[in-house]
Amino acid sequence: MKQLGGYEKIRLLKDNQKKEIQLMYQEAAGQFEQHATNLYDLLKKKEKIEESYKQSLADRSQVETLQSYHQYLDFLTPSILNTQQKVEKARNKMNELQDRVTEQYIEVKKIEKIIDKKQSEYNQFEKRKDLMFMDELSIRKYSESKDR
Repeated sequence: MKQLGGYEKIRLLKDNQKKEIQLMYQEAAGQFEQHATNLYDLLKKKEKIEESYKQSLADRSQVETLQSYHQYLDFLTPSILNTQQKVEKARNKMNELQDRVTEQYIEVKKIEKIIDKKQSEYNQFEKRKDLMFMDELSIRKYSESKDR
């Protein structure tokens, strides 16, 4: 049973690594969600400004109003592109960490299977040992009863 202690230590180590990576994944998912929400808000603003711009064109508004809408759209476009890049990076990081979590989960399961197999082998060995002991006792009793 001492050999199972080593496997248990390995399992605990792998399990701790898995939990650590899961925390990193949760942080990455939070960052992704934050960037995605920011992108959504920027796209909503852009959509509203474009609607206002089109409405101003239809209403034949003043040139200054149209210019301010156009300038704001020009200001939003680089922000949107920058945020899209952040979202993509955050998504990639999140996916990479998800893969690592899956790998660690598999590693923990492998160690658990090895432990279960070793435990089963040990139990079978003990059972055989007990059966041999019982056989030996039976033989002794039989030979003692025969000698009488």
